[in-house]
Amino acid sequence: MQAQHQLIWHLVKQIVERAFPEETAAARLQQVAILLTINALQDEPEPLTTQKLGEVYGLTVSQTHKLVTRLVERGLIERTQVLNRRGRGHAFALRVVETEELRQLRQAVVANE
Repeated sequence: MQAQHQLIWHLVKQIVERAFPEETAAARLQQVAILLTINALQDEPEPLTTQKLGEVYGLTVSQTHKLVTRLVERGLIERTQVLNRRGRGHAFALRVVETEELRQLRQAVVANE
C-alpha cells in the first residue's frame, strides 16, 4: 500500500508544486481529481476521452476540456487522436505522461499487489 500512496502523492505534487500564479486552491483540487481519475481509468479497454471523463463528474465537454487543457499545458497529460465511440469521427484519448519516476512508482505498486 505504501507504493500506491507514493504514486498518488507524486501525481498530486505535480500540480501543487507547479501551480499557475492565477490559480485558486479550488482549481488545483479540480485538477488533482481529474489527474487521478485519468491515471485510474487510462488503461480501460475503451479509450478515456474528454467526453467520458466529463460524464464521470457530470461536467460538460467544455468544462472538462478546460480542466484537461491546464494539465496538458503543465505537460502532465497527453492527448492521442482516436476514433470516437461510433467509429466515424475523432476524439482524443487521455493519458498521464509517463516519466521515468512515474514508471518506477507504477512498477512498485504492481510488485506490492
